[in-house]
Amino acid sequence: MRKYYNYIYLSVVAVVTLISTSACEKWLDIVPQTQIESDVAFEKESGFQDALTGVYLKISDQSLYGRELTFGMVDGLAGQFDVAANSNQYYPIVNYQYNGEAFISKNNTLYEKGYNAIANLNNLIANLDKKGEQLFSGVNYAIIKGEAYGLRAMLHFDLIRLYGSSIASEGSTKLAIPYVDVVTTQPQMRLTTQAFMERVLADLDVAAENLKKSDPIIVSNSNNATTYLRDRSYKLNYYAVKALQARAYLYTGNQQNALAAAKEVIDDNVFAWTPSAEIVHSNTGSRNRVYTQELVFCLSINGFSTYVNPYFEAVNLGGTLLGRRSSEYDNLFGGNSDYRYAHITEASADGSVRFSTKLYQPASMLSAFANRMPMIRKSELYYIAAECLAATDPLQAITYLNLVRRQRNSIPDLPTDLDVEDIDREIELEYRKEFISEGQLFYYYKRKNKSQIPDVTILMDDTKYVLPLPDREISYGL
Repeated sequence: MRKYYNYIYLSVVAVVTLISTSACEKWLDIVPQTQIESDVAFEKESGFQDALTGVYLKISDQSLYGRELTFGMVDGLAGQFDVAANSNQYYPIVNYQYNGEAFISKNNTLYEKGYNAIANLNNLIANLDKKGEQLFSGVNYAIIKGEAYGLRAMLHFDLIRLYGSSIASEGSTKLAIPYVDVVTTQPQMRLTTQAFMERVLADLDVAAENLKKSDPIIVSNSNNATTYLRDRSYKLNYYAVKALQARAYLYTGNQQNALAAAKEVIDDNVFAWTPSAEIVHSNTGSRNRVYTQELVFCLSINGFSTYVNPYFEAVNLGGTLLGRRSSEYDNLFGGNSDYRYAHITEASADGSVRFSTKLYQPASMLSAFANRMPMIRKSELYYIAAECLAATDPLQAITYLNLVRRQRNSIPDLPTDLDVEDIDREIELEYRKEFISEGQLFYYYKRKNKSQIPDVTILMDDTKYVLPLPDREISYGL
């Protein structure tokens, strides 16, 4: 059996702009390779809060969810944009040329920074266990523990969805990557995807248990909403954890548990649908492009315009613009009534290329809608529920799909006599429309082990679906 040798350095240095200058100066002095220094960093509750904030900042990096795990590399792997010039950074990615220099560079950085964020969380969790609840006020211990376990599960889950075979392929038997849940420099054993997912789900259970009794996003806990506990959609809140459970159970093929988790988010109805008036607003700066009310979890990224605008402005046609042939969008949406087509995509001047403007940040953009990277949205829970019910309660599955379609002005309703295969096709179409620029479509195709991705001519199998590990991360031995 092969061991994984973790050469990723542990660094919990966080450039935290949301905390005081004095706290930043203290934090930046910490190099937690030693227990003494770690003890200093975590001697107060504020140190744990700062460390968690630092992780959110780390995962907002453009090498992770700030680009590559959302609208960049992962969307390119799903055929979400076209790249014609081989000089473009995404050319080897959209062509699954994993020996290309641009891919290797992005892949190495993504892998390293993903595990580095996990290392930070492991250090935080270890110190939580050491200090105990007595250091914390109110519900903050349970909140921080729940978020830390949830984030560790989320990061691992996305890494296995890139670097391991799906359960529908060889995920039950083929070794993938390690689940690193301890602070150590010792080699960690690689796991099969199935064994790995058991660890993901175990961490999500811990997260849910802690957040259910403490998170003010739950109405019964709303009296806990102090300054630190406000704006819970910017944090991995209780419902975000339930949504991750739904994703993870579905990935393992456990539709019963996936449905239960999805229905809890749906039935508690904490997240409203975005009013159509905000979506279709004639002033583009006042348009709610990401449907903020529906975001179960999002990242707040200061200066987000510098991340996204170079890729979604028509002036970049032929340069860095991440667009695709207009005919592909036209075929996908089948008309221009759908809000996702009419109001968050745009055609080039000559009409040949169409591109998403979902994440585009106009100079006049309202602050209430700006600087948000969608991570989990309400509609996904309806799609998961529909997939889980397609065989046993197709009418309810169709009802769930139509509920989302009506919010998107996707007309007419689906007929009520669809069979399982019809429902499956409609769910795939919804994923293709709903998750443009959000990085979820590749994982959908991989979970389904699709041999063909729409508008992609290359046949798919594990040589395309499973990204290669960075060479320096593998050592051969017993």
